[in-house]
This record gives sequence, structure tokens and C-alpha cells, in this order.
Amino acid sequence: MTVDLACERLPGPVGAPFTFVLVHGWARSRSDWRPVLPGLQRIAPVVLVDLRGHGESEPGPDMRLSRVAADVRALVNRLGLGRVVLVAHSAGSEVAAFLARQEPESVAGLVAIDPAFGLPDEDRARIEAIAERLRREDPVAVAREHFASHGPSPVLSGDLVSATPAAIRELFIDFAFGTEALHFLSQAKEFFAVFPVPLLAIYRNDERARLAREFLADATIKVLPGGHWTHHEHPGDVVAAIAEFLSCWEKKEAHHD
Repeated sequence: MTVDLACERLPGPVGAPFTFVLVHGWARSRSDWRPVLPGLQRIAPVVLVDLRGHGESEPGPDMRLSRVAADVRALVNRLGLGRVVLVAHSAGSEVAAFLARQEPESVAGLVAIDPAFGLPDEDRARIEAIAERLRREDPVAVAREHFASHGPSPVLSGDLVSATPAAIRELFIDFAFGTEALHFLSQAKEFFAVFPVPLLAIYRNDERARLAREFLADATIKVLPGGHWTHHEHPGDVVAAIAEFLSCWEKKEAHHD
């Protein structure tokens, strides 16, 4: 039931102990990661993926969180990557978190950039309204409007939508309201109660970071003020935060050994 995902594999330092796997967000593609690639490639090799129905990847029969995560796991296995550090944006952070909890022996760490998980439960009505529009209207038009409301990216131009209408609609609805969802705070508290891998969460404002501390007790949380496209607005700061996070993790690993 998995989809062979379109991807790019970029070199990094020889002998690096892991590979970065970069997971984009809703209705986007692997092109989102261009601003941070030079910095990440100085740390480790990089693989960029297009989720099913997004970018150049073929659609799948559905967009359930477990199925989307299984695609990424299958890619990691197919490429023989060994241990990976997942770096994900927005809804891609839900995919990465789901995979990390399932495969802690192969996921060395998770970096979530303005993640979509753990939204206030009071946001449910707003998210349901968007879901209803996606059912009734053109999903591409709704996604374009949604992106416009999140503030412009300093590096993206033209049409920001890079996914099929069905993938746009189904991912949004399944990730928010499916049985596997970790979208809202009550769901995230249960999901992250025991999380097996080191986690760095980068938020765009103090309010989102404050809420995250309610369910990410053991995570490293950082704030880089701005809009939704944190890795576009602050690429150098994002790379520096990832490098510092990994350095601390490596020191803990060495101490443990």
C-alpha cells in the first residue's frame, strides 16, 4: 500500500552518523527546503521527499497519517539510509513524529519547524470550517487562500500549491480528524506522553511555544519570530539551532556509552 516517493539525494560529509530526511508540509513539495540545504549539507547527507500526491510523487489510495508515514519509512529502507534525522515543516511534522514513534531504532532525532501538531482544542471549529470548504470548494483555491493568510515566504513566488486536489483535501481532513490524529492539544498530550527520540521544536511565536511546553516536556523548544515559513525567513538560525541540538544529542550519546 506504499507509494514510491519522488526524492532527491544530496551529498554531505563522508562518515556522517546519520542522513537528514526532509519532509515538507501540506500542499507543498520538497522545493520548500532550498534555503537550508547548504547549511544542512555541511552537517550530513540530505534526502528530500515529496509526500504522496504532492510534488512529483504519485497519489495513493488515501492520505491517512500512518500510510503517509509508511511511504517515508519505505523510502528510507529502499535507499538503505540507516539512522536518519527527520526535519519536517508544518503538517510534515505530524508525519515525522508518527514515524519516529514507530521506528525509534532508525530515527536518531526529530526537528519540527512550526509544527501542526498540538493546536489548541479551541481551534477545532476553525479547522472544521476549513475542512468543510475543502469538501465543497476547489481545494487548490482554498489552499492558496490559506497560505496567503499565513504571511508571505521571502523565497517562494508564483503558485504555492504543489499537490493534487484530492491530496490537499484528504491530508488536511485525515490529519486533523482521523483516528491517528495528533493535531489538537488533547491528542498531542497523549501521543507525546512517551516519545522515544530527541526532539527539537522551532516555533514562530512565544504563544505557540508556551502551548508546546504543555505536551513536549522533554523537547528542546526554540522561538524564531515571524510567519509560517520559518526555514525561509531564518535559514541560518534554523541550521544553527539544528547543529546545536545535534551536538547536545551527540554529547549525551557519548556520555551514555
